[in-house]
Amino acid sequence: MNKIICLESVDSTNAYLRRSADELPHGTVVLADAQTAGRGRLGRSFASLAGKGIYLSVLLRPDCDPVRCASLTPAAAVAVCRAVKRICGVEPEIKWVNDLFLGGKKICGILCESEVSEGRLSYVVVGIGLNVSELREDFPPELRETAGSLYTETGAAPERGRLALAIVEELEKLYALWLSDESACLADYRRLCRVPGKRVRIITPSAETEALAEGISDDFGLCVLYDNGERKTLHSGEISIRI
Repeated sequence: MNKIICLESVDSTNAYLRRSADELPHGTVVLADAQTAGRGRLGRSFASLAGKGIYLSVLLRPDCDPVRCASLTPAAAVAVCRAVKRICGVEPEIKWVNDLFLGGKKICGILCESEVSEGRLSYVVVGIGLNVSELREDFPPELRETAGSLYTETGAAPERGRLALAIVEELEKLYALWLSDESACLADYRRLCRVPGKRVRIITPSAETEALAEGISDDFGLCVLYDNGERKTLHSGEISIRI
């Protein structure tokens, strides 16, 4: 990663990079102290309080099939887990496909967005939002039972700059491996994923169904067994799940 842009406030670090992608080099990192319109998957908002969390995005330009970039989301999840363990001594779990949990509370979300032109990949933006020093009362009332931070779950908050640097370093290492081996982090992802073995509710725009999560496929899909005996592998763009 060769260029770091630090901002006091921005609508979202992902949006900033997408607006500026044509002028910025591969590996550019954007860090913001606060986001006014942080986003997660499926258009959900992501609370981004000033001075509380790590809000960063990285611009990548892999020369590969656009479909392959779906595996960058699990790679980023593993990279954040490694960084948190390295700096904080605790290891989060992953909720398929892009959320990190600690002590049963969501502490991090990851959003990868790509741009494709004439069938070729132009760039990928990897966005990471990690709750660091938020208190329980900092979260909206409707999220206080499900959201947490490194501070609420461990009683300590690391220095944000040090942890952000560790995240970028771990992501850079995994990205280098991913370029030659898409499954470079598959074993770690399977070990860290908290979903297999649990009943899940699968939510699509048209229906909600329940199934047993059986495992993670070689392409990072979620293998499920429906009550009628049907087995299927789900992929991140299709569904949302609840445990």
